Amino acid sequence: MTMSSEERRKRIHRAVMAQKRGESRGASRERAQRADRRRRGSRRNRRRRQNQIRLIAAVLLCIALIILSVFAVRGVYRFFKNLGQQETTVSADGNTDPAGGTGEEGAELPETETAAEIETRLSDAAKLAAMYDYDGAIALLGEDAETAASAEAQAAIAEYEAVKATLVRQDPLSVTHVFFHILVVDSKNAFDKSKWGKQADGYNSLMTTIPEFRKMLDELYADGFVLVRLHDLASMQQTEDGSMKMVQGDIMLPPGKKAMVMSQDDVCYYEYMEGAGYAERMIIGEDGRPTCVYVDENGQEQVGEYDLVPILDKFIDEHPDFSYKGAKACIAFTGYNGILGYRTDETYDQSSDMYDSEKKANPNIAEDRETAKAVAAALKADGYELASHSWGHRDLGQISLEHLKKDTDRWDRNVNQALLNGECDIILYPKGSDVADWHSYSHDNAKFDYLWNKGFRYFCNVDATQTWVQIGSDYVRQGRRPLDGLALWNNIANGKNRLSDLFADVSAIFDPDRPTPVPNY
Repeated sequence: MTMSSEERRKRIHRAVMAQKRGESRGASRERAQRADRRRRGSRRNRRRRQNQIRLIAAVLLCIALIILSVFAVRGVYRFFKNLGQQETTVSADGNTDPAGGTGEEGAELPETETAAEIETRLSDAAKLAAMYDYDGAIALLGEDAETAASAEAQAAIAEYEAVKATLVRQDPLSVTHVFFHILVVDSKNAFDKSKWGKQADGYNSLMTTIPEFRKMLDELYADGFVLVRLHDLASMQQTEDGSMKMVQGDIMLPPGKKAMVMSQDDVCYYEYMEGAGYAERMIIGEDGRPTCVYVDENGQEQVGEYDLVPILDKFIDEHPDFSYKGAKACIAFTGYNGILGYRTDETYDQSSDMYDSEKKANPNIAEDRETAKAVAAALKADGYELASHSWGHRDLGQISLEHLKKDTDRWDRNVNQALLNGECDIILYPKGSDVADWHSYSHDNAKFDYLWNKGFRYFCNVDATQTWVQIGSDYVRQGRRPLDGLALWNNIANGKNRLSDLFADVSAIFDPDRPTPVPNY
């Protein structure tokens, strides 16, 4: 059967339309499938986010529980620690009760403030670092785990380590040593020849006034000097073969700083100086540190900065970087008038075979010995070294060996053993007179050998040069420079320019109350 063209056209049209309808249905199915996939993906994403949120919440909850557990354990620990530290007293009815408590049930114990403790350690470490004890400061901050973990402590430790890397070792053989006698409080009184005769010349020549001393401290500090101990220069150490040897110390200071030793002679407040414008004795102040008693012109006792020790203490409080690891000065005692203003010597003791009838007996000698012993211990605790100045202020370089032995034995018995626990190993020679010339000490020298066998290891004479240090195998020897009235006057008026390394203008230090010319007493 022959198909007409019109029928053929209609069949083709129907086929095309059917194809289009099929394609449309396919596209619709694809769009539906894509939408379904998007819905399933969205549900999966929501479930994933929900699971992540649940996981994060669980982790946070665990962390919170751990922190709460730590604080709970610490709280229990501190409770029992504080409980153990409470002193126990017994009440009238026989019940025990923490000291200072009310005895009532439920009384609260003091809480520990961790932040305050950390701040205290940081402050204490800063004080150590200010005195160049960086190792001590770092060790202090590392003692407590909480402190060590704090950002402040870590920053401080990093700073101290950085500064340590810049320190320069001081040469012990190039360290200068300056010294003083008792400081003049009332210069008009002390220098009054109408009252004290020739003794006033001695005060003028050998003493330093308090205003002069204060100005010197300012100058020395500004010039970069730092006080060190004689024991910092060198110390006896055991060698590999077991023997003891004097080994140089490692004094580490920042660039521009210079080590210096300071000492003071005759810290006994002698009887002949009473009423002449000087402190009369040393006591322990309310802060637990040594201070001085001065009797004013009206006979009233005053307590305060009336000699080197309390003045130097206050200066270092304000300028801690003037002290190397807490070092201050070396304080030297004779014995014949006792020490520190107390008449402690056996020659004041009526019960002793050595009692001197020409002296006024001290009825309180036992009590005064205990007081002097306590003040000497306070000096050591405060950073001072203690030294012998012989018993009778003898010229040890000139007297016989027999007399040197007798004098040394009396000092050892009355001062070292009785008041200093037998620990003194420093001698500052009276009158600056050494027992040998500049050559090294030898045990063939009987005087040196006797002093050494009495325990002395540090020997200081008087020498006008800027530095003179000798370190032997078993001793240290150093020259000392006087900073008294005569030394100042010689620098100003007599052309002896021996203080230029210490002071820019000596005339600005010189006390205008000093009579001039200062005599060579």
